[in-house]
Amino acid sequence: MLAEIQGHTFYLPALSTASVVFDLGAAGAGFAQEINRRTGCICHCAEASPVLIETMARGRGIHHHHVAICGKDGPFKMTVGGRDKERYWVKWEGASGISEKDIMEVPGLTLESFYKYCTVDQVDLIKVDIEGAEFSMFDSVSDETICRAAQWTIEFHDFIDPSLTPKVLAIIQRMRQLGYADIIMTRHAHGDVLFLDTSRLKINSSQLFYMRSALKYSRGVRRMLSRLLDRLHR
Repeated sequence: MLAEIQGHTFYLPALSTASVVFDLGAAGAGFAQEINRRTGCICHCAEASPVLIETMARGRGIHHHHVAICGKDGPFKMTVGGRDKERYWVKWEGASGISEKDIMEVPGLTLESFYKYCTVDQVDLIKVDIEGAEFSMFDSVSDETICRAAQWTIEFHDFIDPSLTPKVLAIIQRMRQLGYADIIMTRHAHGDVLFLDTSRLKINSSQLFYMRSALKYSRGVRRMLSRLLDRLHR
């Protein structure tokens, strides 16, 4: 019922070859490649890093777009760092610890503009992992645009900066007011949050309760056992 790819949880039964997925912050497109393999869906991958765009996985039904999803259209100044192509961080101009010589400029788009750019009206899933830019994205996005997606799977970055938690809670409350049910899959902070339009997805209260309880906590137990086994084999 619930599936997970690279730490992002989503409702698998709603996806098919007719589905469209937005992968915002695609990195190497590992998420898009795997969800495309499982369902045959079309994936539009937005990635700000020019290095990652060049090395991104290719495949039928996977479309790459060199853009940063942010709070306004126009040039977006940032710097990229990290250990390898799948694990990296992004900082914006004006953030602490950024040298002027490291700043690069990439195209920036709001979510509304990205829909137009991809010539898409509605999507079945939006995956968000944009290194903290989710807050400016939500600040600028309209309720109407939010509701164009049947489900969202979001990595909020308050696990890096706990002072961001009030902003996360405000977004969760907004999504609830728009009719989305939320499932917070992580024990601490909000690194894996799933939002479901239960009406559009035809999910009843019993199914939602099962996903919020049995599925969520059984996955947590499996994760803890996996970590324990890893330690024992070191």
